[in-house]
Amino acid sequence: MTAGRDAGRAGPGTALDLSAVEGMNRHETQALYEDIVTHRSYLPDDVTLPRGATVLDIGANIGVFALFVQALCPTAHVYACEPLPPVFDRLVRNLHTHRVPGRALPYALSDRDGEAEFVFYPGYTVMSGERRHAAVELDKAFVRSLVHREQADELGDGLDFLDEMLDHRFREVTYHRPVRRLSTLIEEVGLDRVDLLKIDVQRAEIDVLNGIDDRHWPLVHRVTVEVHDEPGTPTEGRLSAVLTLLEERGYRARILPPPGVDPVSVSGSGSGSGSVSGPVVSSRCTVFAAADGRHYR
Repeated sequence: MTAGRDAGRAGPGTALDLSAVEGMNRHETQALYEDIVTHRSYLPDDVTLPRGATVLDIGANIGVFALFVQALCPTAHVYACEPLPPVFDRLVRNLHTHRVPGRALPYALSDRDGEAEFVFYPGYTVMSGERRHAAVELDKAFVRSLVHREQADELGDGLDFLDEMLDHRFREVTYHRPVRRLSTLIEEVGLDRVDLLKIDVQRAEIDVLNGIDDRHWPLVHRVTVEVHDEPGTPTEGRLSAVLTLLEERGYRARILPPPGVDPVSVSGSGSGSGSVSGPVVSSRCTVFAAADGRHYR
């Protein structure tokens, strides 16, 4: 931690009042809370943020991660990107209501500046994303597996209607929205450091990372990114590619597994020059990385 900057920490007991959070769908808001706050899916328990931290929330949805950052470090400034208008509206209201310092930005991040077509799922907004990366059947299968694993006993005969429910929740709405490179964001906002870069963008994570110019990488102290690595799809091998990219940029990484699974430590790139120990249990996982190990524990 930088000298003279107090660290903030939120333990497993950190709480947010969900009744004061405007969501799109109740089931999503609860799931976001459990994922981000209860299980700390993006930020390990042993990681702190410095006072006045600058946080970029790429794929912010309604802003639950931004609210969690505020609980963790009340002086942090959060710049939250969300391109889809109905969700962006909730994001803006949540940041305003909870007085989160920073700004909501109504665009997505990519490897280019311009415009892109997005697919929006009103019933499952967290699965929405850029059309060229959409894989609705994979997303349905992922949700189906979670339901069978976590709610089978509770739902009972309701599982018979699961596919019908998923078809309804994954109905599509198309939007054309602006996209920016992360380096463009850094320059437009005028950032001189990024204490945490959080990325959850539905298979567009490599695009976001490729949108960082060489001169801006040293500004980024920590990265936490959801990685899709789905066999037989364009994302196959993505985990290795992300680990290699981060290693080449001077980061040390670890894989944050789902709840109840031991953490996975990473030494090297995962592409042959290093090794990954522990189980990688899902086609989706979170990689947490810190620059040259100074903030890695």
